Amino acid sequence: MTNNNNLLASVALFGELYNSEKYSSLTDILSDYIIAAVTLDKRFSVNSTELKDLLFNTYGFIIPESVIRTTLKNRLKDCVNKENEIYHFNLSKLKNPINTVEEVEKIAEKQESILNALCEYISSKRKISINETDKERIRNNLSNYLMDNGHFEEYNDLISAFIISNEKSNDFNETLDSIKEGLVLYQGICFSEDISQLGSWQNELTVYLSTEHLFNCVGYNGSIFKEIFNDFYNLVKEINRASKNSKGNQIINLKYFDETKKEVDEFFQSAESIKKGYKRLDPTKNAMKSILDGCKDVNDVKLKQVNFYIELKKLGILIQEYSYSSVKNEYNVVDENIIQELKKNSGKNRFFDEDYCWQCLRIFSKINYFRRGVNNLPFEKIKHIYITENNFAKYLAHNNKVKFNDTDISFAKDIDYIITRFWFKLKKGFNNKTNLPKTFFVLTKAKIVIASRLNNSVSKCYDKLQKEYKSGKLNEEQAIELNRVYKEKPIVPEQISMDNIDDSLNFLENDSFIEDFLREKTRKESEYKKAIIEKSELEKELEYYKQKEKEEEQNKISVQIENESIEYANILWGKFKKHKFSSLLYTIYVFLLTSLPVIIGFLLKIIEPFNLWMISIGKYQLIIWAILLLVFVLEIFGRAYIFDKEKIRDGWCFIKVLLRLRYSALKDEKINEFKFEYKTLKPSR
Repeated sequence: MTNNNNLLASVALFGELYNSEKYSSLTDILSDYIIAAVTLDKRFSVNSTELKDLLFNTYGFIIPESVIRTTLKNRLKDCVNKENEIYHFNLSKLKNPINTVEEVEKIAEKQESILNALCEYISSKRKISINETDKERIRNNLSNYLMDNGHFEEYNDLISAFIISNEKSNDFNETLDSIKEGLVLYQGICFSEDISQLGSWQNELTVYLSTEHLFNCVGYNGSIFKEIFNDFYNLVKEINRASKNSKGNQIINLKYFDETKKEVDEFFQSAESIKKGYKRLDPTKNAMKSILDGCKDVNDVKLKQVNFYIELKKLGILIQEYSYSSVKNEYNVVDENIIQELKKNSGKNRFFDEDYCWQCLRIFSKINYFRRGVNNLPFEKIKHIYITENNFAKYLAHNNKVKFNDTDISFAKDIDYIITRFWFKLKKGFNNKTNLPKTFFVLTKAKIVIASRLNNSVSKCYDKLQKEYKSGKLNEEQAIELNRVYKEKPIVPEQISMDNIDDSLNFLENDSFIEDFLREKTRKESEYKKAIIEKSELEKELEYYKQKEKEEEQNKISVQIENESIEYANILWGKFKKHKFSSLLYTIYVFLLTSLPVIIGFLLKIIEPFNLWMISIGKYQLIIWAILLLVFVLEIFGRAYIFDKEKIRDGWCFIKVLLRLRYSALKDEKINEFKFEYKTLKPSR
């Protein structure tokens, strides 16, 4: 493995050992590292320089010789003899030190599995194959990422996205966080004069806050940045409670320059212009959105500005009353030639803001003035530092043309660096994870990196959108749609999650987002129109089949009703016919009964035997005729009062139908009538 690989595994083990109950100090742990390295190399007589090289070759550590000598003197004095600056090891006197080399290899194997997963992730996202050369580049990029080196490396976005995509994996996060914790200790050792003097901060320090940190302290840039500032601020308060200077004042002061105040005031003035309608809100300016939130008019913005400075004063953050003109020439770092050279060397991957460069160099000149040009002291004694998260400002601050010498402490650091130095100096551990600073979690860094990149990318896209809209390349509808898309992008760390990281990464990896978006929008609109037409045709077809199905169903019902009506009509016709024939017979019966006396009398006359008989009885035949007459009268009377006249009439009408040969017509008529009656009375279906 390379020294970089060894270093990550070594610092991770360092953090684990520090959190265990086996060791009481950092030098105890370092002594085991030294013994394991000496044993592995079988070099038992070395000077401090050789031992420093041995630790580097074994673990990747670059430990100051002063720290090595202190460890040998205080922790290994029972097994190490010093003669003429040579340390002689007698390992037989040791009490079973831990085999750190073996433990480092175990941790390195776990880290190697993460590296392999990262390579697969990059391969899938970039749609490329990863060879050994690529893997080594990714390995170095990951190492620099975890050690907070190399802000502009090739795979930073993909590494961040990979970490976020695994945010639910506890083992994964614990492995990376253990590296971060170990790095806090390792870097603390590297930058400390004497690690035996830990536990308190004794030196005066003035920290000058940049604009973003002033906004962070009141939460304008979101919850995560506020939490990070609170971690820093709580460490400052803890130090000030425990230590005072010779005058009894707090030893750490928080201030800001008039350049920063001017930048803040211009920010609030822009907020007023937006409220007046003179400017449009850039969706990437989180602080601006926070300022405008809840403000109904310009007066509300002014009130928020007043309250902002009141809040800073409550927190003890005061303005440094010095102007740029007070800086003496001997401490001035502002130089036109340097600016032009920096601009020339900035390269294509780093945007060079000349105005902001002038502002930063003026601030650095003030820092240099307050330090009186003494910049090669340990951080604990540097007395003045400017903190910013702006990568361009940090790039300037670490450039040798600005800070003069490699060994100088730069004029600007980020807040992570300050928190790490305070945390290490105060000798705080890592056992209580809930109280750890937010910056100690690698997942937090990953979210900040992606959010920052998204913010920058969205801001550039937003500027491009404005220009293309004004030039007529985009119409109003396209501009509104793109603006909506940009507003939906997660540009604060707390909005970044494994649910939206793929979409965020695709946005970052796409250099022609507007063109692709419009092309995709056109394609979708075309597909949408096509889908609408297809839908309309399908709806028509569906309606046709529904109507056809309805008609078929209706036909089935009609046929069924028709059949039922015929059956119903036939039944009623049978009853009707039976009734008519009954009336017919009754009519014939009444007719015969009524005609019987006449017929009998007629027969008595025309039939000779009966006629002779009637003559023979003489006057008695009058009795017979009288009886027949009485019967006839009675029948006439009965026809009026005894017989059913309606039935007789009905029978007579039926006789006329029969006589006129209209029976079939009557049947058809009555059948149709009964069918109509059935359909009328039948409930609708």
